[in-house]
Amino acid sequence: MNRKKRKIAIVITIWLVVIVLTACIVSAVLTYITLSNRSEQQTMALVRQNVEDVSKDIDELADDSILSYVDEFIASGYIYTADIDDPAALSKELNEYYSGEGVEVNVVDSDGIIIASSVPEYIGYDMHVGDQASEFLVLLDGSTNAYVQEMKGTSYDENVLMKYAGKRFSDDSGFIEVGLTDELYYDAISIQGKYATTNRRIGENGYLLICGDDLNIINSYHNEFTGKNIAEAGIDIDIATEYSYADVKCDVFGVPSYVNINQVKGIYVIGVYSVSEAIASVNTMMGASILLEVVVFAILFVTLIILLHRLIVNNMVKVNDALAQITDGNLDERIEVRDTYEFDTLSTDINATVDKLKEYIAEAEARIDADLVVAKAIQTSVLPNVFPPFPDMKQFELFASMQAAKEVGGDFYDFYMIGMDKLGFLIADVSGKSIPGAMFMMRGKAIIKSLVESVMPPADVFTIANKKLCEGNDAELFITAWMGYLDLKTGEVYVANAGHNPPVLIRDGKAEYVRLKPGLVLAGMEGTIYKEHTLRLKKGDILYLYTDGVTEAMDAEDKLYGEERLLNLLSFGDNYPAPAGENGAAGAVCDLVKADIDSFVKGAEQSDDITMLCIRYLGES
Repeated sequence: MNRKKRKIAIVITIWLVVIVLTACIVSAVLTYITLSNRSEQQTMALVRQNVEDVSKDIDELADDSILSYVDEFIASGYIYTADIDDPAALSKELNEYYSGEGVEVNVVDSDGIIIASSVPEYIGYDMHVGDQASEFLVLLDGSTNAYVQEMKGTSYDENVLMKYAGKRFSDDSGFIEVGLTDELYYDAISIQGKYATTNRRIGENGYLLICGDDLNIINSYHNEFTGKNIAEAGIDIDIATEYSYADVKCDVFGVPSYVNINQVKGIYVIGVYSVSEAIASVNTMMGASILLEVVVFAILFVTLIILLHRLIVNNMVKVNDALAQITDGNLDERIEVRDTYEFDTLSTDINATVDKLKEYIAEAEARIDADLVVAKAIQTSVLPNVFPPFPDMKQFELFASMQAAKEVGGDFYDFYMIGMDKLGFLIADVSGKSIPGAMFMMRGKAIIKSLVESVMPPADVFTIANKKLCEGNDAELFITAWMGYLDLKTGEVYVANAGHNPPVLIRDGKAEYVRLKPGLVLAGMEGTIYKEHTLRLKKGDILYLYTDGVTEAMDAEDKLYGEERLLNLLSFGDNYPAPAGENGAAGAVCDLVKADIDSFVKGAEQSDDITMLCIRYLGES
């Protein structure tokens, strides 16, 4: 069983949907991967930027914090010049106040000599001597008003780390220098780190952590972790490693996060941004991207569908519709689909093929017409066509005619003199038409004639003819036939009927059908036995035989001529048709019926063979 084929428009639409959905999914996956990678890079860059900003802030605030010590002395007026009346008393006071506090204060005159100090040993020290101290001489030459030095070992002991800062006095008498130990300085930095990171956020939920060189958290977004080791937050820091904006991905406080670590002024600045927030950002962008892609692909899909329908499907429908008309037999149909090169070529090729086919058909028709002319001539020569057929026989009038619906027909008639006192006559209708029907007709006519010539009764003739016609009847054709033997002396008619139309008996101008029980058609089934019937003709009786082409003749509205009209026509009463020359009343009856049929059909095309045989019984003189 053949599976129902889908239309090309549906197939194209399905494939387009599959392709567009696949492209949309692939695009979405690639977009998600691209956005994820870009988001991770941007997130890392954002965290690093915040860490970098805080690191700079801490660096600046750390320098400001040590300079604030200097500013306290100058702003308060406590030490505002190097021209001090009693340097020893000032030194003693400074020593008592700052000794053991990790703070060192030195007053340097314009010659670079320490004249007062919280460390008595430094009094009289020349700043030109040590590398560490000589850096501050820029405050004497007018290059700058303030100077902050990096953490270094002191001139007297490289193992003692100090952070120094100095400011020149406004009267150019020298400068004041303040130093902080590394512990005190880092404490100050820690304080500044808290200021720099307090309430600072990265994105919505990102934050910054500060931890000292002991890896303990100085400030924490999660307050309960302040003072605890950074490892407890989930971040591993190796103190042997120098961290410079190092990117790390780990769980911070149990949350997967992007982390950036930078080491500045001895402390660690750590930026933290949760992965989930970055993913949420990606999802938001992904939603917008998918919406945009859906709109774009929908527009692309609709555009492609419209283009495919307009350029391909619609044109194919036009071509198929035209081809359907051509296959239905309308070879004058032309295909004029010229939108594209391919359809233009296809239309041209199909039209050329149809034109060539028309040429072949015309040639074949010409050959067939010639063959049909020959066949018609042969068929005409086979049927008796000289009337009256037996001019010396005065006991009857006989006339017959056959008008084929096509060039050759399947109807036939025949008559024979059986001895000197019997007239055999036959009318028959073959189921096939044209050449096959004509060939089967000729075969049937020849078989029946040979059996009649052997002086066999009508019923026996049909029984044997049926047997012969069933042999080799692959085309499954059959013949309806009505045959009678008329005894010219008595008017007795011996009849055999093989499924044929009942003849019309016209007696005293009144017509009626002779309805005898028919047998099966000839060549219908092997082994059929036919029965003989009889009827008696009186002098002047007319027996009219016909094929169904008479009663089934149709007009332009497909109405049938019918048996009733035929019967009414032949019931002519005293108005017998004028004899048709030598053919007598028999010929006149046939002419009357043919004229009435022509009047009924009014020029409509003949659909079946019209065959008639008419006998007028005159009896013995």
